[in-house]
Amino acid sequence: MAGRYPQLQPVGEFRDPVHGFIEPFPHEKEIIDTPEFQRLRRISQLGLTYYVYHGAEHSRFGHSIGVMHLAGEAAQRILQNSKDLMCEEFNWSDKEFEEQSRRIFVLARVAGLVHDVGHPPFSHAGQARFFPEKLDHENYSQEIVLSTVIGEIIDRTLKDFDISKEKVVDLLRGTHPIGFLGELVSSPWDVDKMDYLLRDSHYCGVGYGNYDLSRIVRSLTLYSDEAGSMKLAIEEGGFQCLEGLVLARYFMFTQVYFHEVRRAYDLVLEDLIGELLEERYDTAKYPGPAAIEDYLRWDDVEVLATARQKADADSRNAAWMVRNRRHPKMVFSTLPHPDRMEARRAFGPLLKHVKTRFPDVGLWADQATDHPERYRREDVDIPIQLEAGRWVSFAKTSYALAGLAEIGQVRLYADVGDKTSLQDEITLACKTYMA
Repeated sequence: MAGRYPQLQPVGEFRDPVHGFIEPFPHEKEIIDTPEFQRLRRISQLGLTYYVYHGAEHSRFGHSIGVMHLAGEAAQRILQNSKDLMCEEFNWSDKEFEEQSRRIFVLARVAGLVHDVGHPPFSHAGQARFFPEKLDHENYSQEIVLSTVIGEIIDRTLKDFDISKEKVVDLLRGTHPIGFLGELVSSPWDVDKMDYLLRDSHYCGVGYGNYDLSRIVRSLTLYSDEAGSMKLAIEEGGFQCLEGLVLARYFMFTQVYFHEVRRAYDLVLEDLIGELLEERYDTAKYPGPAAIEDYLRWDDVEVLATARQKADADSRNAAWMVRNRRHPKMVFSTLPHPDRMEARRAFGPLLKHVKTRFPDVGLWADQATDHPERYRREDVDIPIQLEAGRWVSFAKTSYALAGLAEIGQVRLYADVGDKTSLQDEITLACKTYMA
């Protein structure tokens, strides 16, 4: 792209373990060098997963640079594969197409770069509990772009591309008028997933997240729906590779992200973060977007440093458990796909029953939830372009993925320490109750 557009000349390079050499442009390097982005070095990609898979010490920093790279690669391929369609749809001349291609390429990369700047400590730990109501890390990412030096850099360096911080946020929100760019950043097929599956698999030392990335990217194209909107689509040659992406995500969730010990550390980590927030703000909530500078002070280092001070071996408090790699033990689990009645019973009545039977034992209930079947929803389905010029639905055509269903695995954990007999006793009580 730099060869086609002289205004884009890389400065330096990152040697990425997943994608090889990644060359940032001057405006990207300026964003990367900001304190707001450098904070991502101190936000682990997978929380305390390195307590289970010791290699998983990677951060949101490398992931964000990888997503930037993939967003650019995917945008280039889409533009190459869909030039005639876009020129016809938008009535662009060849010159206008070149200008718009440059803008789309730059916008996609910047959005990919900043999409995760709002993550809290340890990425997803406690996200549902500690953000103010109806907000998530994506809302914080958008606010950081709008109200910090990152937005100033975008406005100053990209005005010649007709790109502003507001347009970047529109893309992150999925409200940008070029619809397929929103899908590229947030959808079942987005470049975020394309990067984290390969990256997490690499650092965890597992093969579950591997799939044919290069074939998917080369197969990306566009489809014009009945309303004239440009939707992300894929050529027939990438069909099985796209199935591989969905399956890779499913296996990573069931085997890594929902690993029973990894989830146990999430539970105690959430208890610790909740205590710290309560002490500092009198409420177990992060500062709201209006206090974004205060929020940005929170990172893994802040939490672990405080855990060191608060750790108490006598009480075996959450800080001590996190600090010393001690976790509650699983005493009951449903299968990954329980029926709703079983899940409700395990998460409610069973937990109450065990608390009554063992009142002096610390107990946690956890539900690992994901929707691998989401790709079948009509609003996120992706069209497949057959060589004969016909279009078919990916969701309706993929028989290999037809069996994927909601994951809703429920587990109960107990703080039994090294008392295996007590653990066995609680497990038996759970099984008897659920029989």
